[in-house]
Amino acid sequence: MTPAPSGSRRTRLSRSHSQRGQAAFIVVFLLAVGIGLFAYGAVSSVSLSQQQDLRTRQVLTMARDALIGWSVARTTTVPLPNARPGELPCPDMDNDGLEDGSCVAGAIGRVPWKTLGIPEPKDGAGETLWYAIAGPFRIWNMNGTRIDSDTKGDLTVYHDSTATVLTAEAVAVIFAPGPVVAGQNRDAANANNPANYLDTTGGVNNAIAGGPFISTQGSATFNDRLLAITTADLMPVVEMRVAREMLALLSQYKANSVCGCYPWAANNFDDDSVDGRRRGGVPIEVALPEAWGSGTIPSVPSWIIGTNEWGKRYYYAVALSVVDPPTSSSWLTVDGTNMAVVLITPGPAGASRPSANLPDYVDDAENSNNDDVFQTPSSTAYARDRLYIIP
Repeated sequence: MTPAPSGSRRTRLSRSHSQRGQAAFIVVFLLAVGIGLFAYGAVSSVSLSQQQDLRTRQVLTMARDALIGWSVARTTTVPLPNARPGELPCPDMDNDGLEDGSCVAGAIGRVPWKTLGIPEPKDGAGETLWYAIAGPFRIWNMNGTRIDSDTKGDLTVYHDSTATVLTAEAVAVIFAPGPVVAGQNRDAANANNPANYLDTTGGVNNAIAGGPFISTQGSATFNDRLLAITTADLMPVVEMRVAREMLALLSQYKANSVCGCYPWAANNFDDDSVDGRRRGGVPIEVALPEAWGSGTIPSVPSWIIGTNEWGKRYYYAVALSVVDPPTSSSWLTVDGTNMAVVLITPGPAGASRPSANLPDYVDDAENSNNDDVFQTPSSTAYARDRLYIIP
């Protein structure tokens, strides 16, 4: 047999080396692709988890803001003769998006998103948010008690364990139930049972009406996310709404009264004017020298009086020059500027309230010393005193 030419052998050897090099390159390339796909998958998984977490936090905040806004905007109308700022809707117990007509204290159901006028609030797992309501903040015909600055939430929320209390004054608690965990059944027949959506950890079951409730790190058996609305979250903005209503009523009293004056103040913890008294509570029940509703003076809305006691919670002062009869041309002053009327809201109640002691409601000594000199409250904390004026 004639040997192959050396050039042909070199060609075959070169081709063989080339093929082996290509094969090695392909293996390396495939390994790189595999590693890249694995890394991409891991990053995508983290990204998806982060997106779901962000979605959950956003929707919890939306629901909280909607509940507070709904509460602050409550207005007495013909269909709602007893509606009051500060009350909250009952949870949605049958998953139709609407508040139920009645509910027990601490009731748990879904957030009544149609009642609130918001899109259906779904968490990162696609589940509609749940919601528990404190007994004192249910609508009037269900609790029959007042809502004012001294009203407190009574739901307890723990953090991580029962040793750490996040709040004992929650007005409401909103839950993002997350994905199903072992033992839960979310089919149509079980869709309205909170036990199939809300979890248990550390001996605390979030599905029990009235609580207590718990918030902690997620696990295979617990993935609830909670957001509590506290007394301090709700009552200061409700106070702002009521204060503006009272200022408007006082201004209309002066504009429509024969005397062209503001009413005398009430005793600190009464709703009735006392002739000659310029500092005390707001006289929302009985006004002097002229009555609410007389002539063209407006009547006081029913939600301010009666069961509620807003007039007893606010401090009211009126200048000598705008009472009847005016005894001098002097004014009240706030930070050195002349004012006709000063109204102070006290913020949510502390441990010392209710009280017969004015400083328990008005924190700054300059504002509670019964003279005509006032100052902007020293604390800017959201839940502390606020001062309102009529120039």
